[in-house]
Amino acid sequence: MYLMKERSMVFFSAVRITTVCITLALSACQKPEPETGKNQAPQKIELIQQDLIAFQNGSSVHKTAFTGTIRAVNRSSIQSQVSATASQVSAEVGQRVSKGEILVRLNNQDNAARLAQSRANLAAAQAQEKMALNMMQRKQRLLNQGFISRVEYEQSAVDYQAQKENTHAQQANVDIALKADRDGIILSPINGVVTVRQVEPGQTVATGQTLFEIIDPERTEIQAKLPSDLQSALRPGQKIEFSIQGNPALLSATLSRVSPVADLNSRQIEFFAVPDRAVQSLSIGAFVEGNILSATQVQGQIIPLDVIQNIDQQPFVWVIRNKRIEKQNIQVIEQRYSNNSAVVQGLILGDLISRVKFTDQDNHKEVAISPK
Repeated sequence: MYLMKERSMVFFSAVRITTVCITLALSACQKPEPETGKNQAPQKIELIQQDLIAFQNGSSVHKTAFTGTIRAVNRSSIQSQVSATASQVSAEVGQRVSKGEILVRLNNQDNAARLAQSRANLAAAQAQEKMALNMMQRKQRLLNQGFISRVEYEQSAVDYQAQKENTHAQQANVDIALKADRDGIILSPINGVVTVRQVEPGQTVATGQTLFEIIDPERTEIQAKLPSDLQSALRPGQKIEFSIQGNPALLSATLSRVSPVADLNSRQIEFFAVPDRAVQSLSIGAFVEGNILSATQVQGQIIPLDVIQNIDQQPFVWVIRNKRIEKQNIQVIEQRYSNNSAVVQGLILGDLISRVKFTDQDNHKEVAISPK
């Protein structure tokens, strides 16, 4: 009995020792957790020098945007002056014509007959005038010799004057008939290119009907409008930059004239500008977009265009200021797509613009800048 009790005590002592050893072993295997809290230093965002850009001071010209079209300065709409049938049409759309060149012949036999009749009447009147002149001169000699009275001479003078006026009247009829006959031959009034043809051989045209439209492609101008509240930007001689629809090239022009009154319906003022170099004839009638350049310059900072975010609504850039990331709102004065730059306002001396895009959670965080 005593022996069994002693064995039990030895067994429980061994179990207790084994449990303590296992507990110590597990405690030794556990790694101490790092302390968290206010004493831990915030993590810095690392950037390299190539990620940062220093801005340059620059200036921009104030611009007033407009839209318009290219039009020909010299253009002509040709109408028929008589009612007749087209017997010959010589010009086609796209054909270049010279001033005085025949475009169409109209078969107008009535006017030709009237011209012949008026010319015959003129010849008869001229013969009567010559006869009256000879009679007056003969009676002048008889009056000087005392063979006739002064009354007879004065009567012959009156007859001569009447015949002379009749000749003038017949000459006027000839001129009228000649013009009517010439109206049957339509000539080009200017040098240019035919853009519209509305007559065909054998077609009967009416008086006042448009037959051709011709433009001179050598002289073009910009025709545009601007709201009346921006009329201060319209000054003859101001420079204009513009581009033609379908052509990305930036062209220049000079504002030539301004309408003195605004349109009553749209409240816009019409103006015209002459391109500094010739515009292709195929651009006539094309849509243009441009800017009127002011003589006043605006000072700002020049930065790459592609670092500006949300440029269409509220533009901003990420800058490094006092070794911290800052979200800086800016005002875009000018966008220069040709060299990927922009003139802005809102930066301060010492700001470095970041090419790296951050989030709002990164705002005000410290940065570490390494040389590479």
